[in-house]
Amino acid sequence: MKKFVALYYTPKAAQQVMPEMTPQQKEAMMAPWGAWKQKYGDRVVDMGAPVMPPVGSKDGKAWGNSDKEVTGYSIVAAKDLTAAKEMFVGHPIFGYGPTTVELSEIVAM
Repeated sequence: MKKFVALYYTPKAAQQVMPEMTPQQKEAMMAPWGAWKQKYGDRVVDMGAPVMPPVGSKDGKAWGNSDKEVTGYSIVAAKDLTAAKEMFVGHPIFGYGPTTVELSEIVAM
């Protein structure tokens, strides 16, 4: 099996700070993610997490706000890119508004 990283992108204008949630609200929000994980089992290597807005640098010295829109990630295992793509049909991330998912194969060094 090959591994793929899925990067989730949401336009900055659509990003929102996560509100304070009750345990019940968190459970309800995560239920579709749990169902996705259960559907694919071990093929979901790392369900991932949301990420905070990034800072960027072109030389490693000067850092500032990035214009990138990465809002989260997951790592999946699949026989090929086509099979990895199929894992994201109906994925819960698309329920959060305008989102793009990009898949990249993770290659061994």
